[in-house]
Amino acid sequence: MIRKINKETISPYLRDASNYSMGNAEEVFIPGTVSELVEFLKSDNRNMTIAGAGTGLTASRIPSDGVVISLEYFNQLETIKNNEIWVGPGSTLLQLQDYLKPTKWFYPPNPTEWNASIGGTLATNASGSRSFKFGVTRDFVNAIDCILADGRRVIIKRGHKISTPLIFDDGSEINFPEIKYKSPNCKNASGYFVNSDMDWLDLFIGSEGTLGIFVKICLKLIKKPDEFLSGILFFEVEKYCWDLVKEIKSNSLVLPCSLEYFDKNALVMLKEKYPDIPGHAKAALFVEEDVMDKQDYDTTLDKWVEFLTAKNVLLSDSWFANDEKDNMKFHEFRHQIPILVNEKNTQNNREKIGTDMAVSDDYFEEMMEFYRNILANSGIPYVIFGHIGDNHLHINLLPEVSQKKIAASVYDEIANKIFSWNGTISAEHGIGKIKKKYFYQMLGQNNIQDLKIIKNTFDPQQRLGRDNIF
Repeated sequence: MIRKINKETISPYLRDASNYSMGNAEEVFIPGTVSELVEFLKSDNRNMTIAGAGTGLTASRIPSDGVVISLEYFNQLETIKNNEIWVGPGSTLLQLQDYLKPTKWFYPPNPTEWNASIGGTLATNASGSRSFKFGVTRDFVNAIDCILADGRRVIIKRGHKISTPLIFDDGSEINFPEIKYKSPNCKNASGYFVNSDMDWLDLFIGSEGTLGIFVKICLKLIKKPDEFLSGILFFEVEKYCWDLVKEIKSNSLVLPCSLEYFDKNALVMLKEKYPDIPGHAKAALFVEEDVMDKQDYDTTLDKWVEFLTAKNVLLSDSWFANDEKDNMKFHEFRHQIPILVNEKNTQNNREKIGTDMAVSDDYFEEMMEFYRNILANSGIPYVIFGHIGDNHLHINLLPEVSQKKIAASVYDEIANKIFSWNGTISAEHGIGKIKKKYFYQMLGQNNIQDLKIIKNTFDPQQRLGRDNIF
């Protein structure tokens, strides 16, 4: 084990990608084994915050006080058995993908930040561009080895329903409390996942380090596709893109795993790096479909050509991948947006205000029209991009200093509208310490109280993940 108590050695654990600056800790504890961690939990009664890799956007890894527990030494990748692999929470997505490259196996969740720890992706139920077809992190977790704040340990397996108790290594039990709250019917990473007859596993995934500590994780793998067919479609009218998305979601001819949107402002920003973007394009859509057998690639391409013919797409201006290099270029195209936004903000000394909201399919078109109208009327520079297949777009407001109050008001108005449609304040980043105000507004006092009952059931002394979610 390693224990860090000097300010200089603690400092790196007080930061993440959110730029939250109010972190404070007395010590960083880095266990080398599970037994060291359990012994520490049983002997130390201070508050504890679990540190991931620091790629999060809501400050959930940044401590308010007490001790930081870093699982960076829990980074093992075990032998694949059948379609499963046990991994340490400190291993990263990049390490996992590199490990899987020479095998026939594939792990679909692909958040933008591949340096994220796998434990961190479970803590927020991370998704990525391929969530439209494959789902989110929770869909690929078969088991967790978990320790509570008091040192009790349990292995929770897929299929273990909340109707039966969790039984810990000391023989003690926890029953799921009687509450009324149910999670919203859309892509969601706000608070605990709660549904009738759900698995215990799903409660812990997305709990942002507030219920237990993952020490080992069993991931589900699928057979690796031979190829990915991808393209970037351009549109001269923004609504044509929205209409095509609705048609894609209701058809059975093409079956994309990724549907990623770029508005006209995103394209203007990207044009500096990608000058071939057609100047008259007002929107773009990145599409990607997995091809399990490479012999089916041409057939899959023909289906896309058939589907897109007579649609309002600038087909002659659109891009289609010819090889893996093009595929990587298109993924880079998508990932460049947040990078460019941050660069522009730094150059102009501006602060980004970003959304992570989502709604159900019922409100897709209303959401798009509302976004466009409120943003156009605000006078604030902005870009919109993201997971349009999940009705989950990221609005990045880029206000000048003189526009910050207006931007905050616009964010509030957008949040209120999303809540009126039973949507969520966070579809993939979590609540952490930054979005609690909106989370409380979204759920209301009774539902918040239900989630606090869950928290108290597992951590009655409120020691774990202090100030996250609540």
